[in-house]
Amino acid sequence: MKYAIIGVPLAIALRDTAKAMNLKVPNGDLGLICPECHRPVKPHEDGMQGPHFEHLERNHQCSLSDT
Repeated sequence: MKYAIIGVPLAIALRDTAKAMNLKVPNGDLGLICPECHRPVKPHEDGMQGPHFEHLERNHQCSLSDT
């Protein structure tokens, strides 16, 4: 298996656990990738959109990336 899909709540728990354990995560890259463009994403929470994934760097060619 090359890829697996996880939801935002599990990704947020993974991020928070890494932070609590003081694990070094270079540039916030937890190894999560966009299912469309396969570029790195991170879990994100805010009041307006609610929990979601964001690309580490915007990708204007990906329909799932903020433009």
